[in-house]
Amino acid sequence: MQIYEISDREALFYLSTISELGYSAKKAIYENIKPLYNIFKMSFDEVQTKVKLNEKQINAILRLKLNLDNLHDTYLSLDDRKIKFILPFDEDYPQKLIHIKDYPFGIFVKGEIPKQRKSVSIVGSRGASQYGLEMASFLAQELAINGVDIISGMALGVDTKAHEGAILGEGKTYAVLGTGVNVCYPESNFNLYNKLCSDGFGGVISEFPLGTNPLKFNFPIRNRIISGLADITIVIEARLKSGSLITASHALEQGREVFALPGRITDCMSLGCNKLIADGAGIISSPTDVLEALDLNIDRKIQVYNEKNPNILAKNDKKVYSCLDLKPKYIDDIIKESTLDISQVLSSLLLLELEGFIVQISSNYYCKRIN
Repeated sequence: MQIYEISDREALFYLSTISELGYSAKKAIYENIKPLYNIFKMSFDEVQTKVKLNEKQINAILRLKLNLDNLHDTYLSLDDRKIKFILPFDEDYPQKLIHIKDYPFGIFVKGEIPKQRKSVSIVGSRGASQYGLEMASFLAQELAINGVDIISGMALGVDTKAHEGAILGEGKTYAVLGTGVNVCYPESNFNLYNKLCSDGFGGVISEFPLGTNPLKFNFPIRNRIISGLADITIVIEARLKSGSLITASHALEQGREVFALPGRITDCMSLGCNKLIADGAGIISSPTDVLEALDLNIDRKIQVYNEKNPNILAKNDKKVYSCLDLKPKYIDDIIKESTLDISQVLSSLLLLELEGFIVQISSNYYCKRIN
């Protein structure tokens, strides 16, 4: 392959495969080397003269020259793989990202690209409580129904529930990945990944090279994109030191509003949210709080999210139900607290689960379901 035939777009695609080159380095190369393909003709000293890069970065570029033919083939295959490579000067590059300080200098997209619509990122713990998971799904669904796009990271827990809630609300939802856009992580979200990529529910986005595996240090990096694509960031259950708080911090630096779901002071999963509120974040008490902050007219009644009425239950069923709360409880503890025998408790638990009063989180662990 002859280097002079490489367009700036293709050259930037090649550079995107170099993990040593961050946003600042790519931008500097693009602004200082014209035409861009000349960088693949330069020696170490020539590159160093043109751009302020460190030795490791320049050597990575020099090594890349050995793989240009393979990269050319990969670049040509993007359309067949339904992968878009979008640059900041493209019309369809998300404009909300352009306004953040360290916007990605090139993103990969499968599925749709976020439009200029109102959008909210919903993030939180991978190990959230049942209450946190249901609130993530509920808020996402109600916001989606009212025309708000939902942004998250497709991690287990809150992220997954946020995407699923948006789909239930027949809205659009976008996952910003910490892997390559062609890598589904976690694997258990394969069906969700396909819905976003192929079924018209939104899309998946990544700044990392194709094929990038789930490396721990990539996830905090991508969080600035999650907040950058959103007008408001909502945090649902987070520890004091967590990726969700990193996302909230990015949102504040980007001039975006942050809301948090309050929780019990004794719950470690709520400590991060409670701190955000103490520091001035908005309190989520209803989807209306967010819709009003977005200056959206609410054209439908927002669903009320309350517990089912236990007064309709029979005596034993009501007794078992009263032993439960939003924290999963083991069946032996339920038997002990209710003072009923095991057969009565099992019968009541089955009825309560069928009627939608409770949910079995894992084998023999139960908690209340919120509707």
